[in-house]
Amino acid sequence: MRPLRDTGPLVPKENTIIAELQTTISSLKEESSRQQLAAERRLQDVIQKFEDEKQQLIRDNDQAIKALQDELETRSNQVRSAEKKLHHKELEAQEQIMYIRQEYETKFKGLMPASLRQELEDTISSLKSQVNFLQKRASILQEELTTYQSRR
Repeated sequence: MRPLRDTGPLVPKENTIIAELQTTISSLKEESSRQQLAAERRLQDVIQKFEDEKQQLIRDNDQAIKALQDELETRSNQVRSAEKKLHHKELEAQEQIMYIRQEYETKFKGLMPASLRQELEDTISSLKSQVNFLQKRASILQEELTTYQSRR
C-alpha cells in the first residue's frame, strides 16, 4: 500500500490529473455555453412563433369584426327599407279605407230617404246627449258615494 501523502513521484501525475480536469471543465463550460445559446435561440423561436400567431389572431379577429359590422350595416339598411315600405303600405291602406268609407256613405245616402237619414242623425245626436248627461250624473253620484264612505 502506498502512503496517503507521498509528494514525490505523484506530483507529475497530479499535474496531469489537474490538467485533464481543467480541460474537462473548459470543455464542459463550452458545452454549457453552446447549450445555453441553443436554448435561448429555441426560446426566441418559440416567442416569435407565439407573437406571429398572436398577430394572426388579431388580424383574423379584426377581419371578423369588420365582417360583422358590415353585416350589421346591411341588416340595418334592410330594416330601414322594410320600415319605409311598411309605412308606405300603411298609408295606402288608410287611403283605401277612407275611399271605401266615402264610397259606402255615398251609396248608403243614395239608398236612404233624406227624411229617414235626418231622423237617424237626430236620434244619434240625442243619444250622444243622453250618454253625456248620464256620464256626468254617474260621476256626481260616485263623488257623493266616496264622500259618504269617507265620513263613516
